[in-house]
Amino acid sequence: MVNGQCLLSFIPMRAESSDRSEQVSQLIFGETYEVLEENEKWYFIEASFDQYRGWIDKKQFSPQVFEVDTHRVFAFPSALQAFENKYILMPLGAFVPEDFQNQLLTLNEALALFKTYIGVPYVWGGKTNFGYDCSGFTQSFFKTLRISLKRDAYQQATEGTDVMLLSEAKTGDLAFFDNADGRITHVGIILENNGTFEILHASGELRIDILDHQGINKKSEGYSHNLRLIRRIL
Repeated sequence: MVNGQCLLSFIPMRAESSDRSEQVSQLIFGETYEVLEENEKWYFIEASFDQYRGWIDKKQFSPQVFEVDTHRVFAFPSALQAFENKYILMPLGAFVPEDFQNQLLTLNEALALFKTYIGVPYVWGGKTNFGYDCSGFTQSFFKTLRISLKRDAYQQATEGTDVMLLSEAKTGDLAFFDNADGRITHVGIILENNGTFEILHASGELRIDILDHQGINKKSEGYSHNLRLIRRIL
């Protein structure tokens, strides 16, 4: 089948072959994909990075033009970058060609960088610093650390190792939250400071809230998510 590459800032991946269909994820600059089927105006694709599937508009298709090196990840604040005679607004976590700037981040450096995007809006299916959903944020965060996570929260909950108690958690662990039916529906990054805990997560916007053994405490709003489990990725 045909192989393609995202050469725009991002490309929406939709549940169905329609502009009115919900965005389920995104391809971001540099990510490659395989076309599995097509109709008149749309391609059904599988992303190489996380094997996620969805429909993309044929008008946004480009053939692959550079080899992907997963250690070459864009990790600077968003900036216009010259590429093939045009300028691309580059999102965090983009795979970039050899002649682009590249930066290796530590956990603390990644946290400092992403905290500058506090207030970025929640976007269903979003995984760029122009708008995130919860698991899109955590996937993109760990991507800048050269760690690949699956796409959705319930999938990410199968990765890494268990942390049995919140008191044993450390900065960089992932906290997962379930709904009334016991289904994992939310994820965020734990921040630990002298035995107290916060969570960096996308909920309405990218934000930091209090975390305790019950769940996420949004202060005046009360508890918004029920803590289910914690996984250590690093």
